Amino acid sequence: MIAYDFVSATPASLDELQSDIIVLPFFSDERPLCGAAGLIDWRLCGALSRKLMAGYLGGSFGEKALLTTPPKLKSEALLLVGLGASTAFDTSAAVSACGLIAETLTEARVSTAALGLPGRSLGLLPALEGMQLWLDASPRDSELEEVSIIECAEEHRALELLFDGLRRQAESPLD
Repeated sequence: MIAYDFVSATPASLDELQSDIIVLPFFSDERPLCGAAGLIDWRLCGALSRKLMAGYLGGSFGEKALLTTPPKLKSEALLLVGLGASTAFDTSAAVSACGLIAETLTEARVSTAALGLPGRSLGLLPALEGMQLWLDASPRDSELEEVSIIECAEEHRALELLFDGLRRQAESPLD
């Protein structure tokens, strides 16, 4: 079973984040990068933006890029995942993106990951809905043991309540 925690989307929190990989979904028309990707780009002095401007990465749906050993971060790698155009993003695209990320983490055989939920960088999906879609898609048979969800602090309480409800439901003798 995967253990979850929540990390604030702040520069200080992301600097201290230790995981095998940080997953940063982003849109092809999201310039500058926003959310966790934007904060990490800022921390890396625009390194992600330079890759985008140079055409190494565009953000089309399903496009992935792995950057290893990012300087100034304690995580071992960054995985950028393209979400396509923000105008085409909907629940169906979020479901597909979550599935793609889950599959990629399983193939990468990582034990710890940090994740910005797809669609949250531009606020196109409520945090609770994004979390539920991720839980539905999250890898079942993988080496993934711990996932840190990168989210603004204001959403942490609601997400914790979601997990409390799921825990109570799992422990219910009526099932």
